[in-house]
This record gives sequence, structure tokens and C-alpha cells, in this order.
Amino acid sequence: MADEAGIWDSIAWDARRATRELTRIYDQALIPVELNINQFGLLAYLYWAKLDGRPSQSIEALAEFTGLASSTLPRELKSLGARGWITSVADAGDRHKRVVSITPRGCTRLRKAIPFWRRAQTQIRDTLGVDNAVALNSMLDLASMKLKK
Repeated sequence: MADEAGIWDSIAWDARRATRELTRIYDQALIPVELNINQFGLLAYLYWAKLDGRPSQSIEALAEFTGLASSTLPRELKSLGARGWITSVADAGDRHKRVVSITPRGCTRLRKAIPFWRRAQTQIRDTLGVDNAVALNSMLDLASMKLKK
């Protein structure tokens, strides 16, 4: 009955399987720099925000950008903070909220991590083929934008 209903052809299942494999590739590539792909993405976002004149980011902005679960984001931020790669302080405008910034040590870690991330990118593009990788990226961006509530 399940096959008849198309349950195993579900977009959700296919997306989860693909996401797990992609995450595994990036996480393995980033082992030498002691990061996972979530942490790499957070450092990269904070770095580019800093370059853009926005040195501190709210937890809400980080959650919005990354799409990380409310249980995952604090854990990743705690890990990055414990290593001195980010700081988290009370927001000057609202003491009940926190803002996060990348530290100089975090910038150094990110610079060290980029070549490892690039290797994972290349591995995925080579495996999928450039056209498929570009199409997948475009489709994921479109899906994220259209499905966002």
C-alpha cells in the first residue's frame, strides 16, 4: 500500500537522503579544521556580514539565514564560542536578546577552512556533473524561497 501511495517517492525523503550525503561529504572534508558544515556556514555568514559593515548578528538573523533548527543553532554557537571563534553578548538595544560576532581567531579558522570546503564543493560537482550541480543549487534556492513561510 505504501508504494501505491507514492510515499517512497516523496520529495521529503529524497531531499533528506541527499542532504545527509551532502552533509557527510562537507563534514568529512572539514575534519582537519575541526568544523562541521553548519559551523563553517555560521562563520562564513558572520565574516561576510562583518565585511558588509554589520559586525554583530542577532540569533534570529542567524536562524533565518542558516535555516538551522532551534535545537541545533545554540549548540553550534556554543561550540564556536568555546573555541574563541565567535563572541555572543547582550544586544545593546534589547538586553533580552543576544548578538553574535566573529572574532579574529574565527576569521583565521574560516580562512584555513575554505580550501577544505572547496575540495568538498569540487568533489560534489565532479560527482554530479557541473550542469547537474548548478541545476540542483538553483532548484534548492527556488524551493527554499517559495516554501518559506
